[in-house]
Amino acid sequence: MKHISEINMAADLHQYFGFSAFRPGQEESLRTLMSRGRVLCIQPTGYGKSLLYQLPSLWVDGVTLVISPLLALMRDQIGQLNRRFGIPAASINSDQSDEENAAARRSAAEGNIRILFVAPEKLDNIESYDFLIRLNIGLLVVDEAHCISTWGHDFRPSYRQIIHAVHCFEKKNTDLRVLGLTATANPRTESDIAHQLTGPEAAPLKVLRLSMDRPNISLRVIPVHGTAQKLEVLEKFLRETQGAGILYCATREGTEIVSEYLREKNLDVLSYHAGYTPERKRELQETFMNGKIKAIAATNALGMGIDKPDIRFIVHTDIPGSVTAYYQEVGRAGRDGLPAQGILLFDESDRRIQDHFIQSALPTLDDFRKVYGAVRPDAENPGHSLTALKVITGLHPTRVNLIAAELTEQGFIEKKLVNRKQIYCRTSKRTAPDLSRYENQNAVRKSELDAMLLYARGETDCLMQTLRIRLGDEQAQACGHCSRCQPDLFPRYAVTSSVGEAASWLARRDIPIDETKIPKMSQGFSLLNGDLRAPLFVQFMRQRADNNSPNLPSELEEMLLKKIEHIKKERQFGAIVLLPSGTWMQRESAGNLTGAGLDAPVYADLLVWKETPAQRQGELLNNDQRKENVNGKMQMTRPLVKLYDRAVLLVDDYVGSGATLKEAVRTLRKQGNVSGEIVPMTMARVRWRLGAKGMI
Repeated sequence: MKHISEINMAADLHQYFGFSAFRPGQEESLRTLMSRGRVLCIQPTGYGKSLLYQLPSLWVDGVTLVISPLLALMRDQIGQLNRRFGIPAASINSDQSDEENAAARRSAAEGNIRILFVAPEKLDNIESYDFLIRLNIGLLVVDEAHCISTWGHDFRPSYRQIIHAVHCFEKKNTDLRVLGLTATANPRTESDIAHQLTGPEAAPLKVLRLSMDRPNISLRVIPVHGTAQKLEVLEKFLRETQGAGILYCATREGTEIVSEYLREKNLDVLSYHAGYTPERKRELQETFMNGKIKAIAATNALGMGIDKPDIRFIVHTDIPGSVTAYYQEVGRAGRDGLPAQGILLFDESDRRIQDHFIQSALPTLDDFRKVYGAVRPDAENPGHSLTALKVITGLHPTRVNLIAAELTEQGFIEKKLVNRKQIYCRTSKRTAPDLSRYENQNAVRKSELDAMLLYARGETDCLMQTLRIRLGDEQAQACGHCSRCQPDLFPRYAVTSSVGEAASWLARRDIPIDETKIPKMSQGFSLLNGDLRAPLFVQFMRQRADNNSPNLPSELEEMLLKKIEHIKKERQFGAIVLLPSGTWMQRESAGNLTGAGLDAPVYADLLVWKETPAQRQGELLNNDQRKENVNGKMQMTRPLVKLYDRAVLLVDDYVGSGATLKEAVRTLRKQGNVSGEIVPMTMARVRWRLGAKGMI
């Protein structure tokens, strides 16, 4: 470990990073970290927080361990550190293959890297945690440190394991440096983080806070009504605005709707969300970073930690859940200091999405009892895996993750490794769990959403001032250039009613079915979007089980025939395979219509249930149960004809979780030895509730 008197910070900054001077607050933070040992830095997005651990990684003995939930940050920074700055770095995360993670572990263990990025969820894995504890860690970095605090807007139970890791690392290395980083911590959250990151034997943690002002960003709220109006505003905005940017959407489906519509309008926009394969996400991120597209429509899976200084605009198409989350995301714009825009498209009804997220995140005492009850050992297992707990309880998968982490934290259950499989077992503790932190968190989230709604409705004064005060800048002044300070400076967007182009496009848009790697299934499509509850969807769902309705509605038949004409140009099909169904009365006519249009044989009884699933998929409570319900229960009645590299089209009435489609693909691959493309097609797409029966 270099003593601070031996470090020439300015020289190292220039030698490794090519910068001639530090940004405001950076040098003070670095000197405090090296002299005091523990620092919490609260700085605006775009002020170069990453440098606060990249540079010290050259000065400390051992590895700099960065715990971050931001996979996009990992990919971006590792590439820059290795190629541009000559600082060896690697990561361990779920987006990488087992081989890539193994290579990163070897490099860290052999001392060949300076910086190792790790997702916080890896600390919940016994093997990963034990590996990290054995490393010689010189600097521990907690990125997005507000996730530690139950008073923060984005508390994550897996972050609690970081506190245990800090204590283990400091016992092994008395010179351990600890750095917490966040752009979003109000005074209460700040105090909680500082308390938790200060070890029992360590000196008090020093808090360094900068002003949250971003004077080069002009903020604006545009009122809209419905998805169609949002799309029209986005089209006009992108045509009139220079540079590239991010269009944030609350849901994966939203990113796809936005990108597809804008591409149809000849605007270069792609979508990004966590549902894409790791390879696809890397490709999309590189495309955006290299400036090859106008905009990327993304969930918050993209953008955090991305070092793209010339983002000229951030548009939120749905209201965020909190002021702090909004500030963090809109702060991606204008990191080069040049003028940039932060736009919120506000539809009052969008608050339902955030209300749903808040409610989904709140576990009840009954939920805790269900998970604890499911941990009970049986004749074959001393405990159960996380997946098994999801199947047994039927709770929302995220809620099971949260409760398992909390019960472990409070000592009611413990993790064990049995035959290289992590399971949960009961301890002897029998008292009631403490749910106060979740009651706090629920109150915090509701308060944050209320504050965001005040901002969106125009019930506050200056927009930037509102954000800054909420984040602890109590003396913040009006910015003078937002849509509240200078409303006449902003163009007014005239949008049409529900009969406009965007509304017509939404009505006829088919819905993609995501490709999967295991089993290998190509991207497919559904003709009707259940989320929109359009009259044609309602008609189809009412008639699908009606014995007196052997044919599809005429309008749906027309849509199907148009789609068939389109996909004929993309690939040749050698077989149309219908999924087994005892309730879809139009199954045969839909299959024959498809077969005639594609000039391919139709197999109505090739796939059958060798064991009828115990329940209908809609009666189950989460997707783990739905997968278990159909797993291994389908079979082929006879071999499939030789396909000669032609694709198979799988046809069903509707898709929800996708578990039945995947089971059909698995059966065709395993029993039928189908090696070519298998493309799914359904008449409709629905979304099942998670933690409850039925459709959303």
